[in-house]
Amino acid sequence: MFTNKIIQILLSITAIIVIPIQAITTLILGLLVRLTFGLLLIPLSAIWIVLFYAPLLGLSYVYEKVFFLRPFISILGIPLAVLGDSFVALIPSMGEVESRYEKMIICQTFPYTWRYTQIQKDKIKIKKNNELNKVIKQISKVKVLNEHLGKLKIEIYARPSYAKGDCEIDW
Repeated sequence: MFTNKIIQILLSITAIIVIPIQAITTLILGLLVRLTFGLLLIPLSAIWIVLFYAPLLGLSYVYEKVFFLRPFISILGIPLAVLGDSFVALIPSMGEVESRYEKMIICQTFPYTWRYTQIQKDKIKIKKNNELNKVIKQISKVKVLNEHLGKLKIEIYARPSYAKGDCEIDW
């Protein structure tokens, strides 16, 4: 939970710089994407997967499984999550805003990114006192991310595990 609090603080600080630059970069890169008929999105997606998504997911998995490595993983993961979130904010969404929000949530849920993806796939259950539940509650204070998370919430409500009481959410 401490690692995620640091990420949230750093994201708030970097937002002062990222938000004004975002308008310029999304405009310029959006024009370049149109000029290349969308081919520029391929390397941008590859950068996201190779430099941010896979490492965050892998580090999060190790964070969950190997307790004594948590401080080292946090040291690696905090800047990675902040840079990943900034990267997503600076690249054009090209109509894929849901994908953009999902990428931001993946960055902002670190070090619980792996657990978040497992909940999406209905592989594990979540309880109200779970750290991820608290992190998602914090993330959902951002209106657009809350709307995106609302779709996951509806999906969780529809699952049989929720009806049985195996799963509890509080966001």
